[in-house]
Amino acid sequence: MGFAMRMKLNDSIVKKETFRNTYIDGKRSGFEFKAQLAYYRGHFLSDIDSLEVYLDGEKMPDWAITFELNGKEMPLYKVYEAQTEFWSQVNQATIRVVKAGGVADGDHELDFRLMLRVPYMQIGPDHNFMPLDSGEKVTVHVEEVKEGKFDE
Repeated sequence: MGFAMRMKLNDSIVKKETFRNTYIDGKRSGFEFKAQLAYYRGHFLSDIDSLEVYLDGEKMPDWAITFELNGKEMPLYKVYEAQTEFWSQVNQATIRVVKAGGVADGDHELDFRLMLRVPYMQIGPDHNFMPLDSGEKVTVHVEEVKEGKFDE
């Protein structure tokens, strides 16, 4: 792909302050964060051509990623087929990733790659539509509260 439209209307696509570890039975089991579209119109989830998450340069496997919107959480392969689920520009989706051990304390590079197609902007034959880059690379910080260190 030689080009992609980019309209970053929000201060951020990845909401860095929402990045956190997730836990199962008290053990770090992965991480999650919220993301918002970088386009003035919403999109049906089936308009998503690719969604990838990289942490510190390591690509997270597709099977480990889930996407939650409007109270519905689905594995990544279902997102590409969700023709009736609409993602409004003002709504934030929650991206969850299963990662054994979670994320260590400190700063980390999160690269959220999200490519959509704009279905009303055909740019060529054979159903080629305008690609829309709605991803972002950010630095996130993890600092777990240690037991007994809570503010009162």
